[in-house]
Amino acid sequence: MKITFKREDFLYSLNIVSKALKKNNLQKILDCILIDASKNKIYLTSQDGKEITIKTEAKGNIIENGIAAIEGQKLIETISKMPNDIDIELEVNKDRDCFIICGENIKNSFPARDESTYPNTPQVIKENRIVLNELKLKKIIEKTIFLYDRNVESGNIVLKGIYFNIDKENFTAKSMDGYVISIINEKIAENQNKYEKIVPGSTLEEINKLIKGEVNKDINIYFNDKNIAFEFNNTIITSIIIPNNYIDTDRIFNVDKTTSITINREDLIAALDRSTTFVEESENNKKPVILNIKDDIIEISLSSLSGESYEKINIKKSGKDIRIAFAAKRLIKILNAISDENVNLYFSGSKQPVIIKDKQETYLYLLTPVKID
Repeated sequence: MKITFKREDFLYSLNIVSKALKKNNLQKILDCILIDASKNKIYLTSQDGKEITIKTEAKGNIIENGIAAIEGQKLIETISKMPNDIDIELEVNKDRDCFIICGENIKNSFPARDESTYPNTPQVIKENRIVLNELKLKKIIEKTIFLYDRNVESGNIVLKGIYFNIDKENFTAKSMDGYVISIINEKIAENQNKYEKIVPGSTLEEINKLIKGEVNKDINIYFNDKNIAFEFNNTIITSIIIPNNYIDTDRIFNVDKTTSITINREDLIAALDRSTTFVEESENNKKPVILNIKDDIIEISLSSLSGESYEKINIKKSGKDIRIAFAAKRLIKILNAISDENVNLYFSGSKQPVIIKDKQETYLYLLTPVKID
C-alpha cells in the first residue's frame, strides 16, 4: 500500500477516528487504525472492541492499493509533527514495514501490525432511517449527556445510556443518575419509523465532539435491534445499544405541585456558584444549599466549616412558602443545560423532588432534595 496526502487533511481524519481508540486494550490490534486503500477511496477505521466503531473517508491519492493496520497513537503523533502544508507519503510493504516520508529530508519507519487480525466492523443496514438536523442532535446530547453514569464499576447498565424514543415527528431523550432525571422533547421531520432504545452515553459524547451543530446540515441515523449508526461528513459512527428497558418516568413527573416560581437563570447560577466557594471538595454533597422561598423572595444560604453564604433574589411565586435543600453543583449543572433567560421551578413539598421545565415541556428536569439537618 502506498498513499500520498496533505498533512492537515490526513490529520483531520486521524483525529476523527482517534475518538474510538482506547488505552489498555486486551486485543492489541485495537490499538491500530485500519487504513483501507484497496479500492478507489481511502477509509480509516478504529474501534474499541466493546461499544463504538468509527469509519471515515480521508482525502489523499492512492499510488498502490492495499490495507494496513498501524498503531494509532504512533501514527497520529508522527503525522502531527510533520511540517505544515506539505505532501506526505505513507507506504506499507509486504513485510509490514511502515514508512512515512516527508520530502527528501524526513523519513520515519516502524512496523505495522497484521491487518488480517483486525476485527470485522459492524454491518450498517440502511433500511430504518431518520434524518435529524445537526443542531437538534447536538442540543439533545448536551441537555442529557451530563447525567449518564460514567462509573465503570457501577452495576446498573441502564444508567450508562441515553434513552431514545422516536415516533413519527416526536424525538424524546431521557437520562438520569441517582439524583437527577432529564427529559428532552424535540420535533423532527415526520417519518414512518419507530425506535425505542438506549444508546451508550460515551458514544454520544464522542459524537458531540465531532459535530458543530450547524443548522443547515443533517445527520442520518440508522438503527436495528443491535446497533445504531450516525452518518455525517463522510463519517459513520456505529455503536451497540444497551439491551434493557428504560425506567418509566411518567409517574414520577405526574405529581401535584403546591409551589411554583419563576427566576432569572443567570442570577440563580451566580448565587449558587458563589455559595460553593465555602464548600470543600469532600463536602460537596454533604453541605447542601438551602432555598427558602417566601413571598416574592428566594433566600439562598449555605453553611460549612469554611464559611457561610447568604443571598436574596427576587422571584415570581405562586402557591405556598417552602424551605428545601439541594446539592448546589447538581442544580448548577441542570441550569447550565438550559438556555432560557428565566426558568420555572415546581415544588411538591420540602422532601419531594423539584421539577424544572418550560411551558412547552421541550425540557424537563427532576432533582431530588437533600435532607436538612
